[in-house]
Amino acid sequence: MNDSNLFHQEPLWDEGGDLPGALEALFTAAGEVLDLPRLRELTGLGDGALQQGIEKLQERLQGASGLCLLEVGGGWRMATSPVYREMVSRLVTTTRSGRLTPVQLEALAIIAYRQPVTITELNAIRGVTSSANQVKSLLERELIIPAGRKPVVGRPMTYATTQAFLLHFGLKSLQDLPRLEDFGEGRLEAEALAALEPPLPEDGLFGVHALISAPEPPVSEEDPAE
Repeated sequence: MNDSNLFHQEPLWDEGGDLPGALEALFTAAGEVLDLPRLRELTGLGDGALQQGIEKLQERLQGASGLCLLEVGGGWRMATSPVYREMVSRLVTTTRSGRLTPVQLEALAIIAYRQPVTITELNAIRGVTSSANQVKSLLERELIIPAGRKPVVGRPMTYATTQAFLLHFGLKSLQDLPRLEDFGEGRLEAEALAALEPPLPEDGLFGVHALISAPEPPVSEEDPAE
């Protein structure tokens, strides 16, 4: 059975609903990225039907709608429309205290551009004795994850970015990171990544930008286990 026939099967929603409306309900209820495998699981439909439904939903949300569907992080998520960003920001500004500090941003940028990276390598690039607190805070915010041990003496842990990293900076993939050659000399990674971080959350009530995270702990000379 091809995808076009799936549209003519008994629908999974009540009379009066349609696939774009069903997808809108799923994205809104999820509040997070849903990719094609997850949508197939939820709807029983094939990729062709789902892609068609997503395109129709995006068309439906154009214009004065308060919502839009963003393609990001390998899937799609519902967000508040940029048209109403200023008004929505009044609501979420008081709840947002989770912007990255300069040192967190520097560590995260190096990991993003050079991943997988060990803490020792991160320290050497940053020119510091310890990046333990930065790595710990980025792990807690799920912007990075352990990416396996490097096959060298001591087998230190390496770190890489996550889908939450893509969401935070509004990237579809790592290929969308700014080119370092566009940013002079010095610590290029941090400057390039800083250019992406929005001053206020652009995804309103539905995105990771509205989350509150704990402040960075005091600097320590002890690294997480490598």
